[in-house]
Order: sequence, then C-alpha cells, then structure tokens
Amino acid sequence: MPKTAEVVAQAIRMQIVRGDISEGDPLPSEATLMEQFGVSRPSLREAFRILESEKLIVVRRGSRGGARAMKPDVTVAARYLGLLMQFDGVLLSDVFEARALIEPLALRLLAQDKNRASSAKKLLATIDQITPELTDPRVRAEIWMSFFVQLFELAGNRTLSLLYGTLTEVIREELEDSMQDLSSNPDDDSASRAVRKVMAMVVDGKGDEAANFWMGQMFMLQEKVARLHRRKTLVDSASNRP
Repeated sequence: MPKTAEVVAQAIRMQIVRGDISEGDPLPSEATLMEQFGVSRPSLREAFRILESEKLIVVRRGSRGGARAMKPDVTVAARYLGLLMQFDGVLLSDVFEARALIEPLALRLLAQDKNRASSAKKLLATIDQITPELTDPRVRAEIWMSFFVQLFELAGNRTLSLLYGTLTEVIREELEDSMQDLSSNPDDDSASRAVRKVMAMVVDGKGDEAANFWMGQMFMLQEKVARLHRRKTLVDSASNRP
C-alpha cells in the first residue's frame, strides 16, 4: 500500500492539475489539511516535500509562510528523463537526432493549419532579429532556440511540443554550445535562407514538401553536431558541468 504521505500528495496533486487550486494560490493551512486528510504533521510535511520536488508547490517558512501552488514545467520531466538516459548511456548525438526527426512533423502540422500565413510571419519576425550586425554567438543561439520553441507552439500539437521541449531541456547546455558554434559566423545566412524557403512552403500548404526539405537540412546539420559531440554520452556531459 502507498505511504500516507504519497496518498496526500496525490490528492493535492490532482487538485492542482485539475485547476481546483490555481497557480499562485495558497494551499489551506497545515491544521486544515491535517484535519481534512486525517494525518499527522510529519506525514503532511513529507507530502509537501514530494510536491516540492515535483515543482507543484513552493513552501515558504516563517509566520507568514505556507505552501502555494505552482504550474509544472518541462524541467521536471527533463530531470527524470535525463537521469534515465544517463543510466542507459545515451549519446548526445542520439538526442540531437531525435529533436531533428520531430521538427519536420511540426512543419507539416503548421502547413495544415488555417492560420499558417500569420504563424509563418511570426516565425520569420523572430529570424529577422539575426542580422550581420548581431555578432554575439550567444544571442544568436538564443534567438534560434526561441524560434524552434515558437514553431512547436504554433504547430498546435501539445504532446509534440512538450516532447520537444523536454528533449531540448535535457541537453540545453550542449544545445546552446552547439548553436553558438554553428552561429559564430554572422556573414553566414544559409540557415536563415533555409527557414525562409521552408516557410514559403508552409504558407502554400505544402506540408510534405516542407517536411522533406527540413529533414534534409537537419541531417546536414546533424553531421556537424555529431563531430562536436562524437561518442559523448549524457553522463560525460553531466560530469563536465560545474
């Protein structure tokens, strides 16, 4: 049987997920929750620790403290997925490849959307921030990362968006390093030109053509990334972090 704290944590968790308790709302007092669930203070506080580890609540100590609900994000899933990948000895290049494989799916979905023209305009506006005058590779990399996050949000499939976001979070530092390296030459606008070409296909509703074109672009990029992280695993990467 599950421990008392786990039962209490699950009950509060479902209240937050269902929206019965909104983000930022305070949870009832400890005394109220102890009476509601018929549990001791240590069991309730253990339940709080479980929910804190899942980033579903934040607990502030002191006389004016208490627990407040939080909206979970992909960092929670990424932490556990990353740990599993480390145990399995997953290569960094595998994760980069997985991200590359699902990007064309987002483009195909976007090309089928009735608002594809306005979505393409928003995405191109993001890419337009990358100019020859913008020489900082870190800033250029951040713009590229925001472009892909926006792409998946506009594609409209939440499952695909969360999956992509989780994989991105698992290798965020390595992804930023790679994008900085690949964006280091401000005079090289080949990536921006590829985006403009694929966005034209999206606007025309040519989803398969856009997906196939982008798949080719991603596999060319994958070869460069593989050279940067040759045979490097997630464990190797985690070991090198401060």
